[in-house]
Amino acid sequence: MLKKRFWKRITALVTAVVLLTATLAGCGTQSSSKGDDLNIIVWSGTWSEQMFKDYEKETGTHVNVTYIDNTDTLMSKLIQGNADYDLIDLESAYVQPFIKNDLLAKVDHKKITNEKYIISDFNKGAPGDEKMQYTVADMAPGYTTVVYNKETCPVKITSFKDLANPALKGQVAMVNSTISLYGEALTALGYKPNSTNKKEIKEANDLLRSIKGNVKAFVGESAVSQLENGECSVAFCWDYPTLCNDSKANWDKFECVPLTEGYERFQQYWAIPKSSKKKAEAQKLINFILSPKELAKTYKEYGGTPLEEKSAMEKYLGADYYNNPSISLAEQMESKSWCVPVNDKQINIMDTYYTDLMGDKAKSSN
Repeated sequence: MLKKRFWKRITALVTAVVLLTATLAGCGTQSSSKGDDLNIIVWSGTWSEQMFKDYEKETGTHVNVTYIDNTDTLMSKLIQGNADYDLIDLESAYVQPFIKNDLLAKVDHKKITNEKYIISDFNKGAPGDEKMQYTVADMAPGYTTVVYNKETCPVKITSFKDLANPALKGQVAMVNSTISLYGEALTALGYKPNSTNKKEIKEANDLLRSIKGNVKAFVGESAVSQLENGECSVAFCWDYPTLCNDSKANWDKFECVPLTEGYERFQQYWAIPKSSKKKAEAQKLINFILSPKELAKTYKEYGGTPLEEKSAMEKYLGADYYNNPSISLAEQMESKSWCVPVNDKQINIMDTYYTDLMGDKAKSSN
């Protein structure tokens, strides 16, 4: 599901990038892909397996798919496999460190003609690759914001700061992603989400402390179960599309808050490791996946906001697909969103406060 694709243990990545760079330097840049094989890494529960089978049938190229469920696993696979991959599914926040460490090959967009179908607002480069020299958008963006049960939530919520309202005691579920928490707290206080000012981050920590008193559960990946089983009436999460895809009953039951201060934006991108010897073949696969007919197979299985224009996708998805409220909301939220790349200095400061914030008594739930 889409919920598996987002921020996970950010500090581990910084160390992993350094290790990966050293690994590449020590092992050279040979790829183990043989013959017509392509080795790729994608997020579990995200892509249609039938789509890859169709590609193999059409081209004769066998696609070896490795599935991951967080970025730590991605880094581990790259390191342990000596970067023997031809295509990876990369989170927006991690694009910049990959480029800075010279780990990605440039993409020839002229070879990826199906990019023409991508919705213009969704065809934006990640921080560090604004001109999209190294990446190609593979999914529509998602947003970390507040979702609430319209039947049980006791207060009106317009800002992240509203989660500190005493009326919400014991009713809040919250993702335990460091950058999501501190980035949102910073913006709610009027600061930039990528601030490295210790005073500002301390203020953000103070706000999070006041909210923590209302938190029933910190969740690592998804707050869907807490919302659907009624354990929590409010959640700071990225799960609104998942709720809407789970059941049409949730369309009326839950609402997503376009927070006044804005919210975190995240997106997935195709990227080709510099070590790959099969850049042309990888680009051919990207173009195949972006074919509206093929991309629609993924949305039919897993739901979500289509990356590409309705005029290109509707005949494969059906008109009813677009009645899902999370789709129209995504286009509205785009203009108020923010996205920050992994930043060593900021993470080091936030981690100090995060450890203090969570403490030994922090509740957690999967």
